[in-house]
Amino acid sequence: MANKVDPEELILPEPSHVGYATVDIERSIGNFKKYWGIESFVKMVPEYFNRKYYGEPGDFRMQFAFARVGNMVYELIQVLEGKTLYGDFIKDHGEGIHHLGYEVSDLDKWIEAYKRTGREPIMSAERVGLKIVYFDTPEITVELLERAPEGKVV
Repeated sequence: MANKVDPEELILPEPSHVGYATVDIERSIGNFKKYWGIESFVKMVPEYFNRKYYGEPGDFRMQFAFARVGNMVYELIQVLEGKTLYGDFIKDHGEGIHHLGYEVSDLDKWIEAYKRTGREPIMSAERVGLKIVYFDTPEITVELLERAPEGKVV
């Protein structure tokens, strides 16, 4: 079952990353280095288009820092402007693990499969080489992303 990746059954691959929401990305990078020895972060402020927040056009911008450890990527996220799920999370829960991310092919099929369970996308965006969509599930927020070869970060 672990090797089967089927949007019709909502069987996801292993997570590709864990997203951590922070108000101070530099402080978080320092803490990840100090307490876990993770220090090879790549920072970026991507330019997104087709941004949506709860189905409405979104106007948000974030800074990210990524570090790969084995098969897992640690993604630190700091909101720079606009309303986002990350800002909502920090307001409601404080800084911390925000989502698990999964790389999938045929993102549209996955979106339709989640919609059939009653889950609508809560945030989505695109940038060159990458499409992302978030779903709130009863246990954790899930990010699905479809990546073209030019969309690799780390």
